[in-house]
Amino acid sequence: MENNISAGTRVLNGFLRIMVGTLIVVLGAVVVCMILAALGVF
Repeated sequence: MENNISAGTRVLNGFLRIMVGTLIVVLGAVVVCMILAALGVF
């Protein structure tokens, strides 16, 4: 039972880490696009 809990926690932590990384990348891309649009690139 303890093994299942630790494994589930490990999977959950990895999933949350991936989600946070993806969110940061998306927000960074949006900021870059806004800056380029403000500079008149698009």
